[in-house]
Amino acid sequence: MACNENVVKNMANEISRNCLSENVIVDPEFVIYLIDLLLLNPKYGKLFTKTICRSNLEFFVKECVTMLTGSETSINTLKLQYTMLTNYEKLPTLVERHQESIEQCLRPLLSEILDDDPELEDEQAYKKLFRKISIYIILSSGLGNPGSIVTLKEGMAALESVFSLDDLKVFVTLPRSEKIPQLNELMQITSGVRLFNRDCKKGGEGIPDLPFNIIDAGKACMASLSHSLIAAMQRVNSLTTAIADTITIKEDEGIVGVDVPPNSGLTEKDYNQIFELLAFNRQYEVYIRKLLADVETMEQNGAQDVERIKMVLEETHTAVKYKAAVPVATVFPLFKKLWRVWRSMQDVMFLLSTVNRLMTVLANIKEQMKVPYALIEKMLEGKSVVTDQERMCEPVSVRERLSLGSLTFLCRDSFSEISERNVKFLGFCALCLSVGALVPSNMKVGLIKSQGSRYGFCSVKMAARFNKEPQRYINEVMNFARNNPHVINLLNISEEMSRLRHIENLVVKVVPKKQIYDKDVQTEVHPIDSYIEKNYTPNLWEWKRRACQLATIVKCQTHSTQTNYSHLRSETHTQTVHPRDKSLQTKRDAGVNTNPHDVFIWGLRGQIGYGQHSMKLWGIHAEKKKAQLFTECEWPCVSPDNKNTKDVECLDTLM
Repeated sequence: MACNENVVKNMANEISRNCLSENVIVDPEFVIYLIDLLLLNPKYGKLFTKTICRSNLEFFVKECVTMLTGSETSINTLKLQYTMLTNYEKLPTLVERHQESIEQCLRPLLSEILDDDPELEDEQAYKKLFRKISIYIILSSGLGNPGSIVTLKEGMAALESVFSLDDLKVFVTLPRSEKIPQLNELMQITSGVRLFNRDCKKGGEGIPDLPFNIIDAGKACMASLSHSLIAAMQRVNSLTTAIADTITIKEDEGIVGVDVPPNSGLTEKDYNQIFELLAFNRQYEVYIRKLLADVETMEQNGAQDVERIKMVLEETHTAVKYKAAVPVATVFPLFKKLWRVWRSMQDVMFLLSTVNRLMTVLANIKEQMKVPYALIEKMLEGKSVVTDQERMCEPVSVRERLSLGSLTFLCRDSFSEISERNVKFLGFCALCLSVGALVPSNMKVGLIKSQGSRYGFCSVKMAARFNKEPQRYINEVMNFARNNPHVINLLNISEEMSRLRHIENLVVKVVPKKQIYDKDVQTEVHPIDSYIEKNYTPNLWEWKRRACQLATIVKCQTHSTQTNYSHLRSETHTQTVHPRDKSLQTKRDAGVNTNPHDVFIWGLRGQIGYGQHSMKLWGIHAEKKKAQLFTECEWPCVSPDNKNTKDVECLDTLM
């Protein structure tokens, strides 16, 4: 693909600038996430398969800007997904990333400690290095702020109790590869000493009371998540009830559509708006449930860590009780163990703080949503809200249950085997998803297995239709997700979409059949008003006579005759005045008559002479000229009788 990472970044920056001109602020990283989803659609993916054309790039940027500035609900759903994907992963991964970030921040200080090589006689340099090691241990352990003098003195005292200046001189001589493990071991032992002193009421400045805080934080986080989940489920149940009854399927063609109630004032666009709103709330519900399950795990781990730290402290107190000196081999492992349990509690607190931060971000996105309450109430008129639990356990009649036995692809596995693997599309009805409706499937209807995956359905009618053409309806769901990218990660079908990204047409549109009815039609006896044809005759010979007469007329010719008045026909000249862009103010209206300019053709009527010529006709008021004697004619007019005549009298005839 010609659309590599740099090209995607450039497109994201251009889209962000165009959105900013529309007074919409978007994060370029979020735009990259949207672009990656859109490129799964061949409509956009084929634009950048080989080379990048400027026209294709402008078209794609325009489509993205339109989506970001227009479809608010689906964009908010994508923002939920982007927030969770970039800020939340599996719990061990989050802890590892947190530790890596701490190590990266302390890397400059660690490099100074490892590279420092003071002179053997320079006591001040060794004390300065000892101070740096103490600061590093306090920061890496998270037990207080080294900027506080009390905390720094306590940390240096704890380090000095297990690591003297003579040991420091030996530490400096070690190679770099051996210094890092020794520093980690020193950090664990010193932190364990500080925790033990805190329990003995002999220090612990800046160290939080984690055993107490972790219990309260877990309970508060659980309560907040439970409250958010209850509110989300109330919205989901209302929206699902509003649209569940309108999803219908035609028996003949198998086309799934939305049956808008007549005379309700609702349109299919209104239902599509509710579909998008339901998808947002379902995505919000999925994330809240995920966070709730993780917080339950954190709370259990936190409670276990609290019990473990009590046991380790008791064990440590028993080891040092009434003893002036304790062997290092006995007490140092206890300090390390104490620190490891404390570190586990720190990780739990970090995870709880991460969940609280994410809850705040998700709640802000949810508050930006515009909910059409009037439209929802209109759709819910005369309906009682049904919960997901009631919908998934709705009883099936005996007749419908018997019809299920004839299904070819019905899943015959036991319930325990089914529970081990999740149902495809998060358990939503596979046929309702083809139009974007997230309706939960009824488990009592059963599951249909196709190509290794199990699919659920909201009714027996839907299951029976899916059983006839399973691949068709799976492709319809994929096609809907392709054109609505906010559904891809909601249904966890990103891998399937990636495999189908090169197939341009997934669904063949089925043309609905025209319905034909057998009906009897009664025609009128006389549909046309009475009319009497005057030339009508029942006589066949009369028709033949008329035909012969018409045939004779066709063979006749028309002749033209020259009359004495034919010469009166003449050309007509018209004088016109072109309009001007000026206005004139005159006192009176007047007209001008012009003399006609006529031409007479001599010899047209067989006059004696040689050839024909044109002559100018004078006006009515022109004076008549007398005959003039010419020595020569203007044209050859010599008569055959008198060829030697030079002086010929020619008269200019005036007409």
